[in-house]
Amino acid sequence: MVFNDVAANCVQLRNLLLSAYPCDMCLPEPLTPNLKIDLLAEITQSPDIPYDHAVLLERVGLRTGLDAVI
Repeated sequence: MVFNDVAANCVQLRNLLLSAYPCDMCLPEPLTPNLKIDLLAEITQSPDIPYDHAVLLERVGLRTGLDAVI
């Protein structure tokens, strides 16, 4: 991931990367009174993850331990 390659002392750049979202996505106004997050249509959509977590966990040797716990 790009985020892991950014130095820890570059706080503003890391925050910028963490707050990025697709340009066609409309975010809800968080200060809206009586906002019910569970009623938003977007909450039912699963995020697209471009990489396989299982491969990464196997590479660092954590998959078997996590599988045992889960």
